[in-house]
Amino acid sequence: MLVSASTFIADRIGLSPVAIGATIVAIGTSAPELSVSLDAALSGHNDVSVGNIVGSNVCNIILVLGLCGLFARLRPSREVVRIDFPILIFVSAVFTWMIYDQVISRAEGAVLLSGLVAYVVWNLRRASVGSELGELLTDEVAGALGDDRENWLKPVARAVGGIFFLGLGATWLVHGSLQALQPLDLSEAAIGVTIVALGTSVPEIGTSIIAARKGHGDLAVGNAIGSSVFNLLGVLGLTASVKPLAATDVTLLDGLIMIAVSFAGMVLVARPEGIGRIQGSVLVSAYTLYIIAAIIFQT
Repeated sequence: MLVSASTFIADRIGLSPVAIGATIVAIGTSAPELSVSLDAALSGHNDVSVGNIVGSNVCNIILVLGLCGLFARLRPSREVVRIDFPILIFVSAVFTWMIYDQVISRAEGAVLLSGLVAYVVWNLRRASVGSELGELLTDEVAGALGDDRENWLKPVARAVGGIFFLGLGATWLVHGSLQALQPLDLSEAAIGVTIVALGTSVPEIGTSIIAARKGHGDLAVGNAIGSSVFNLLGVLGLTASVKPLAATDVTLLDGLIMIAVSFAGMVLVARPEGIGRIQGSVLVSAYTLYIIAAIIFQT
């Protein structure tokens, strides 16, 4: 509701499809992570907040790309390997350095938000000179707009409703997960990186699979990478700016896992054959093992 309504409003205001695709639609897929992480932080569950971001990024790379490979072979452009993945690896390394003292301060949150602004501006400039990327973003915006060009009242109401239900869903997901998994005696970080992260990654999973089945490998992979970068720079940055995050259960190992996962995704995508069903099956199996390990070792 929020993405489609915001896209309609931006289109009526006069933003170009490229600008809308690189900002509103891209940020929209990370809206669940933002609402859940903010709700968890404000409720005093910092490890759920940070764990959600870590788990969502692992899910975006391993599970999303793995499922896409099962539906259609992914052969994205070399630009994804040379530029997008290195950016994700660098941002993951910055997060790993920040989490070393187990606290994300307001100052560090501001640094991450500054990085988000730079990333968005860079994406806009890249899209304006890259015809293929511009076409992909235009297609994405067209899908978000749909065929119905209604008046202003309904989109505004949908946007407000989307924000309300995101907040309500975030509260249910965080507190419901904590209560439902309480008998298992899991740490908050384990809950964040597993059930909460998987729940908030549903938009990325759906968007990337649809793009892959339509033959838009760049859009499928770019959505997974872009969402991961947005999670670290935007979601973590904004949440820490609102409330410093003292995450005692999220360790240096979690950051190293994110870096390793990003590097593995880059290597697989760089193959001439790309990611097919075999590689997709391996990635989905690896994500299953990751979930099991997170539950076993963080109980």
